[in-house]
Amino acid sequence: MSEGGEVRGQLPWIKSPDGIIEIYANMMHATWTLDDLRIRIGQVIDSPETPNPGKEFKGVVQETAAVTFGWRNAKLLRDQLSEVIELYEKVNGEINIEIILPSGE
Repeated sequence: MSEGGEVRGQLPWIKSPDGIIEIYANMMHATWTLDDLRIRIGQVIDSPETPNPGKEFKGVVQETAAVTFGWRNAKLLRDQLSEVIELYEKVNGEINIEIILPSGE
């Protein structure tokens, strides 16, 4: 590490003069090619066809954004996410991914 805690070779981050877009997502869908990985993200919302709670309610996923990574960056993202998840679970316990969502049928 160099002075200031930066890893050598890491480019500094600066703020965009236009700001950034903050997007919440609780669903994702990944597709890929030989060249890259595309991740579509979205949020579960009520269906316009069944907007009210009850027996007939059906949720849908509203797509909000997509991000495309080259494979090198996809692997770096995987490594960073693995590290962050490990640190989170060390403090908060294991994240439960065995939750079954109601079907959209």
